[in-house]
Amino acid sequence: MGFQSTYRKVVARIDLEYILLFIMLVASGYMIWETFNFGISSAATFPRLTAGFVLIGTLLLVFRSYLPDPLYSFVAESADLINVDDDELVGDEEPADDADDGDEDDSISTVGRPIHDSLFTSIIAVGYGILGYAIGILWASPIFVFVYGLWFKLSWKVILVLVVVSILIGLGFYEALGLRIDRGNIFFTEGIL
Repeated sequence: MGFQSTYRKVVARIDLEYILLFIMLVASGYMIWETFNFGISSAATFPRLTAGFVLIGTLLLVFRSYLPDPLYSFVAESADLINVDDDELVGDEEPADDADDGDEDDSISTVGRPIHDSLFTSIIAVGYGILGYAIGILWASPIFVFVYGLWFKLSWKVILVLVVVSILIGLGFYEALGLRIDRGNIFFTEGIL
């Protein structure tokens, strides 16, 4: 039994959406908790509000099947911002019956990877948080952008530009706001800049 078949059996039993919602729930709860440790209470307002909205939205999505109809339709149904029929997007071609036989790998990932893109995004987001905590956000951001670009098979020029932009954004936060994002809690504890 290969990796693909084992992965498909595991994914068939779990709903990846609930894993992502659980991660969002834990992260927003932790963010709210940490805002009570801020030395300046006014500095906690924005993170507390942001985490609160994420927490409420996540709970609404988790318990959407128990919501009354008007609230359920607001939370769970897709909003069409642009009125485009599915037929216009796909075209007038009829799907072939034998297309499912050879395209199984394409249904997992948009770029032909062995796991779903959403699962990879969840894993790398958690990894970014852990790496940012360990070495500092300024140094974790280019690593995150590089790995994310490789996963989605971006060209080397695009990846290089995005890595440079992520460093410049981090340096902007470091210089303009005086945020010490160049230091981590495990490595580079004194900072590099």
